[in-house]
This record gives sequence, structure tokens and C-alpha cells, in this order.
Amino acid sequence: MKTRILCVLVAVFFINCKSETKDGNNIVINNKAKIDTIENTKNYEIAPVNFLDEKYKKNGFVLPDNSIPTYPSYTFSDSNGFFSVNYIGKTELEQYYWDIKNTTGFFSQFENIDVAIGKSKIIDQKIKDVLKNKSNEYYIVADLLTREGISKYDDSGDFELKEDALTYFYLYENNKWVFIKKVKTNKINKEGLSLYNDLLLEYKLKNAKSINKKFQGQFSVYVETEFTTNGMASITYYFTISKNKALLKTNSYHEPILCNGEYKTVEKGNILELYYVENEDERCKQINNSFSIKKENNKYFIKGVGGEGTFNEWIELTKRSNAKD
Repeated sequence: MKTRILCVLVAVFFINCKSETKDGNNIVINNKAKIDTIENTKNYEIAPVNFLDEKYKKNGFVLPDNSIPTYPSYTFSDSNGFFSVNYIGKTELEQYYWDIKNTTGFFSQFENIDVAIGKSKIIDQKIKDVLKNKSNEYYIVADLLTREGISKYDDSGDFELKEDALTYFYLYENNKWVFIKKVKTNKINKEGLSLYNDLLLEYKLKNAKSINKKFQGQFSVYVETEFTTNGMASITYYFTISKNKALLKTNSYHEPILCNGEYKTVEKGNILELYYVENEDERCKQINNSFSIKKENNKYFIKGVGGEGTFNEWIELTKRSNAKD
């Protein structure tokens, strides 16, 4: 038997909460906290507190069960409202570490899943150990549901969300909290990693500039992937890169057609990074770029194409023609 908090989930916040005793396990165990009133004129586009202050971690880390994979997080409430601080892996590999199905990840350190879920102190220490050694492998994102968006709060822990309630998102970057965006709380239609991945991708691309003319044009590359009983599987990639976007179309033999469509770009040094921005396939939308293109000695090279044998290699691209805007 254990006490758990039953809540209606709005984004990553718990609304209309009350305590109840019930059998069963749950990764997330939260305690209700009273919220004080504050002035309605506060500018939340400046982080109201340092969300990393140790006093906010006193309830320990949890692993939210509204996301697969899950991720380390802690929650708190004060006069500003409810907030959570979330550690999001910078790579798919780091995010996968927290997947319950990962046989070499966090949960593999326990004899069985019941031990991992039921021993909150063990989870707390394990997470702290991992973060201590891999602090640079995570984006730290805080989200704040402000006090102004909450009405009819009482000592029982029940409250209502106002129609115009806002959630503010911040990223800890260069040793300070940077405002990302604010969203009407009832308009948030994603949660967990899916929500944070989209927010971080949007933040990365918000200052994207016009694509350098040297990268504009029509390009193609043919890559063999693996041998099958029907012959060698392969993919041909066709990129059309104009001033403001890149388009990808693929032809494949014995390989699935994935991630076709529009990409936004960011230029870093001599490398053009391509980020998938379509909504057709959520599997293709990632925090990190899907492809990298560079130009050396009037030749073009791409990284990110093919399968495991070629994905991390620079492979020469053929420039077919200039692109039309």
C-alpha cells in the first residue's frame, strides 16, 4: 500500500489534486503544496527564481510516467505557481537511457521493475549520480504554471485552471535561465519528451537565417544499406535547398521511406545542419540535426545518410543544378 497523488494532467502540471491511498506502483509521487497570492503584474519572461536552487530539490527527483522514455525531473510550488525542472537528454541515445525497455539503461541496474519504481530513495540517488557525471549531456528545461492562472485554491489541494492560464518555459543556458516561450496552458497538446523536444527544436531554429548561397542547389546521393535475399538494399536522397528551406525526397529499394519533406537549417562554421520540421512523422523530429552538409574544395559532402555502416561518415554529394526559390 502506498499514498499517491491522483491528478488530472495539464501539460506537466497536476490540476485538481487530492491525496488517496491505493494499491499499485507509480513512478511519479508528488506532494501537494500551498500557493500564496502574488501581484498580477509580474513579468515572467524573466525567470522569477533560480529553479536550480537546492531548496527546490528537497522532494527529490522523480521519473514522470507520462512519457516514454521518461526523464529525471523535480517539482515544487511557491508564490509564483507550480513549476517543474526537467533534464532532457541532448541525444536520442541519452534519452533512451531512461527507457524502461532499455536492457543497458537506468532500469537495468535493478533486479526488477518493482524495485526500481518502489524504492524512491534509490531512484533519487541513482539519478543524482548519473547527472553528476553527465551534466553536460542534458538540456535543463523549467516550466512554470503561474499563480495568476489558478483560481479557487483551497487547503484540500483542489483548484481550478483559468481559461487564460499561461505556462512559461525556460532553458538553462550559459549559467542562466533563458526564456523560451509562453503558451496558453489549455492549448498544450503534448506532454513529456514529445513536448520538450518540440520546444527545444523550435528554440534552436527561431533565429535561423537565410541559407548561404554556396549551399543552395539540387543535390543527390546514393547509399547502399545492407544485403538482403533480394539484393542490396539502398536509398537515393534528393535534396532541393533554396534560400529559406531544404526539401528532401527519397527513393528506396527494400528500405522504408521516412522523413521526406521540409527541413529548416542552421549554419555552424562551414557546416549546414538540417532539422526535420514536418508533422507527418514525429519519429523524424529530433532536437539534433538529421543531416550535415559541408563544402570542401568545390565538393559537397553529407553526413547522416544510409544505415549504421554509413550514418556517421561523410559521403560525397552530387550537385545536379542550382535551386529555384
